[in-house]
Amino acid sequence: MKKFKKVMALSLALAMGLSLVACGGGDDDATTTEGTTAGGDDAQTPATEEVQEVEMPSEDGDPIYVYSWNTELGDRLQYFRDAYPQYSDRVEYVNLGVGGTDVEYQTQIDTLLQAGAGAEKYPSIIAADNDVALHWTESEYTIPMADIGIGGDDFSEMYQYTLDYATYNGAVKAVSWQATPGVFCYRTDIAEEVLGASDPDTVQAALADWDKFFETADKLKEAGYKIVSGPDDVKYPIADSRKSPWVENDKLNIDGWVTEYLETAKKLYDGDYTNKTQMWSDAWTANMDKDVFGYFGCTWFLYWSLNPEEHANDYNICQGPVSYHWGGTYLSVGKDCPDTALAALVLRTLCCDTEVLTKLCEETKDFVNNKAAVKAVSDAGNGNSDKCGGNDPIPTFMEAAEGIDLSNATSYDAIFNGFVDTASAAYNSGEAKDIDAAIQMVKDSVSDGYNYITVE
Repeated sequence: MKKFKKVMALSLALAMGLSLVACGGGDDDATTTEGTTAGGDDAQTPATEEVQEVEMPSEDGDPIYVYSWNTELGDRLQYFRDAYPQYSDRVEYVNLGVGGTDVEYQTQIDTLLQAGAGAEKYPSIIAADNDVALHWTESEYTIPMADIGIGGDDFSEMYQYTLDYATYNGAVKAVSWQATPGVFCYRTDIAEEVLGASDPDTVQAALADWDKFFETADKLKEAGYKIVSGPDDVKYPIADSRKSPWVENDKLNIDGWVTEYLETAKKLYDGDYTNKTQMWSDAWTANMDKDVFGYFGCTWFLYWSLNPEEHANDYNICQGPVSYHWGGTYLSVGKDCPDTALAALVLRTLCCDTEVLTKLCEETKDFVNNKAAVKAVSDAGNGNSDKCGGNDPIPTFMEAAEGIDLSNATSYDAIFNGFVDTASAAYNSGEAKDIDAAIQMVKDSVSDGYNYITVE
């Protein structure tokens, strides 16, 4: 069964105003396509896969094409070119210049994949935002990493959640050069005033769980500050606490995180703990310089989205109440790739080579998906960042990444989570009179766009 469908449902979600941000310094809205649980029903530990032996590619031959939606991956490819200049002319980058989670990006890639070997500039390597990656990893048009010689020790330094997410029916179908653990980015000047200290241990103790979070919110409120900018700021941390997938046996499943998010956001809204902004709005961004204590963010958020002017040196990070992730970019290989040995060399270099990834981390600040590399950068004293007041965020990111669990993730997540966002806003404003009404809004949205899912 071909896995290219539900584009109309995705368009519906876009029309409803789903607004997220892509990973790794990108600037695209995030949506998704049809989904099943990451790893599939027959998931197994990737290390048990039988990995094919592959020889080094020929230095002569036609190029392979690497597709993405912006310049980021193209810049990262320079690390491959530096390591293997003899292959540089055989790898061409195609920047489609549309949103990475835009329907148009998927449509263009899918059209080429379906054309197969006869397609001009066939997509041998496909970049996919976290929110749409399962569209391709669950597709028959991409091939397992083990089939092109990547596996076993190649995965030894990767964070497990990235492998779990990209595993379908026991096979790893994509790899990533980056990990995107979530943290809490806080204002050190406000912490000093309200908590008496601004070091990460002190602030973490004040935010250790959701009860502590609200105790601290009360202290901040009394001092004239808001703990976060808007009630929807807690969505990503709470969503990753899910204990079951959105859809089980073609039936909609309302996991406990949905109620927790609705209740937590409502408490923040009614308790005047926020400025009642919407994530990514101008007001939300402006609050980075105003009376807001902090933002839930991640690796790329810290470096490329947290951009206060007046308080540029007044931020640091701690883990926050829970472990979670936000974003990420995964690379898959098209099944009709004309030179899988070359594609494998590109992916192994960018996603598995500790020396290359250490250099990439040092030079770009990207938190790479390689434990040895990020540790080496931190141990060498090269992880300090002006975005953290000169402190090193890498140890906090490392700890946070170990706690991420995506075993219940599906490619429905971004769209259905967006339905919850809409319901939460209605519940906060009083349009939905109670949680039951808000949850019914979610159910109705699923029923309207996905007639093959049973909704009770």
